[in-house]
Amino acid sequence: MATILIVDDSATSRLLFKAHMPKDRPFQVVEADDLHSALQKGTAHQPDLVFLDYNMPEKNGTDIAHALREAGLDAAFFLLTANTQESVLEAAEAAGIQGILEKPITAEKIQDVLQDSGV
Repeated sequence: MATILIVDDSATSRLLFKAHMPKDRPFQVVEADDLHSALQKGTAHQPDLVFLDYNMPEKNGTDIAHALREAGLDAAFFLLTANTQESVLEAAEAAGIQGILEKPITAEKIQDVLQDSGV
């Protein structure tokens, strides 16, 4: 069973993400709402995939990706955002983020990302 960490300050966004997960196979979805909880839950669960909201109150998704990598997470990282400006895409690439899951989230978009990542 693949473990997925979703880091988003919005409880509604995390709920929608989980609601759109494929039902045909099991996933463990772990939730975090900030850098601190992402580090805590990421190191405890060692997820296969990490989905990071870009716009967060204290640290953005690319900053959190750097911190999680420094903490030893060896996962595939994806950015959750509606902001696809060049500067965001460049920051994502510099953080080693594999791809963008564009908001609004749909079941099809999640399925495509999971399929592309081999999960």
